[in-house]
Amino acid sequence: MDSNGLSRREFLRAAGAAGAGAALSTFGIPAVVSQVGDYDLSDPAQVGEALKAEGSKVVIHSWGFSGLPEPTLIPKFAEYTERLYGVQVQLEWQTGNFGNWLTELPIANRHISELGIDVIDKEEEYFARIMALEWGEPVDQEQYMPLLTNLADTEEPYLFHVDDMAENGGDIYGVVYQGYEWLQGILRRDKVDVANYVDWTDLARDEMVQKGIDYAFNDTRGQLVFSGILNSLIKQGMVEGDLWSEAAWEAGIGWWRDNLEDKILRIGDIGNDPTMRLMLQTGEAWWAGLWGVYARELLGTDWNKRDDVLAAFYPASGIAADRETMTPVKGADHPIAARILINWFLENEFQHLGWYKETPDAEAVNRWNVGEDKYLVVYAGGVRPTNREVMPDWAKPYHPADPGSLILPVNWEWLIPNGEWISRTYDRVVKGI
Repeated sequence: MDSNGLSRREFLRAAGAAGAGAALSTFGIPAVVSQVGDYDLSDPAQVGEALKAEGSKVVIHSWGFSGLPEPTLIPKFAEYTERLYGVQVQLEWQTGNFGNWLTELPIANRHISELGIDVIDKEEEYFARIMALEWGEPVDQEQYMPLLTNLADTEEPYLFHVDDMAENGGDIYGVVYQGYEWLQGILRRDKVDVANYVDWTDLARDEMVQKGIDYAFNDTRGQLVFSGILNSLIKQGMVEGDLWSEAAWEAGIGWWRDNLEDKILRIGDIGNDPTMRLMLQTGEAWWAGLWGVYARELLGTDWNKRDDVLAAFYPASGIAADRETMTPVKGADHPIAARILINWFLENEFQHLGWYKETPDAEAVNRWNVGEDKYLVVYAGGVRPTNREVMPDWAKPYHPADPGSLILPVNWEWLIPNGEWISRTYDRVVKGI
């Protein structure tokens, strides 16, 4: 990912943070940035000393990981750093309202480093705003490279380069640790012939009337589901124009009105709404648009293992991804521990929650004693070849063989500032209001 030549103010406007723009003229980027000092970070013993000098601590702002940080991730990271560097680094996990910080901190002339955050872990949609506010710094600055042993074979689609903001030999401001996390579909295989459901537009069949659950058009998740549908319409020649243009979206929303609006049973978040999940379980609903993590979670529920009625739906024309992306914070208190944490997120042990094969032809061992449900929530396809090679055999049916081939890149610089326009256009074209 690059900045596409946008100025910092244009970046802010595109990111929907124009309200914070007035504060940028006086916005105080920390003048003193934590330094590595004289430590040789290729020497594990000296890394250990450097970690002690930093306070043997690192703070990440991230999602909840289905309750895994406290019982599993925090102690396992301490074991990892002790094993490599002889120091148990305390991992602090924060889950506060990041969206509020994006507007409140700039207006208050404050930087996110003042909150003690070392690593930001947010979906791709936030990356432009983080960069606009100059909250991040390159992961791969030259002095930190000995710590980043897993970066060399991390595949390029998961590294966000910002060429015009290179510092100290580094330009990777974001590292994705989810091989995919997208807005896909799920089907009831006992209600429809899933072999005949190949692309998004197949959901418009008459048999699907009042059978679907999807996010709303005023919800970014609903807009991402629709972007996959619109991409399919364009590829089939049913809508003309560029995917990321108002003309194409308005035409596509018109197609939705005529072909898919009557297929929706319920609007909302099936991932977190028990009533909607029950609709899918009982067969009242036959399909849903939802996050990949929720699709895997539903496939792995006890009732589906018993009844075997759900099937993952990976539309052939592409699926919009919004993957978790790590960015080290500029001016953070623990820059060395931050790089070690980012590197750990790329390790097989983290990617698979300790449940992986030592070699591709071996049996997988559940080292962290996690359940299948937790595994399916966290593992999302791998970002390094080795990640995919050591997946447990039982987990393979829950994941597409080649997730990278299905990812539909999202133009966030277009989608984010047009979110309100999309919602209003849906209301006008579909609802007549």
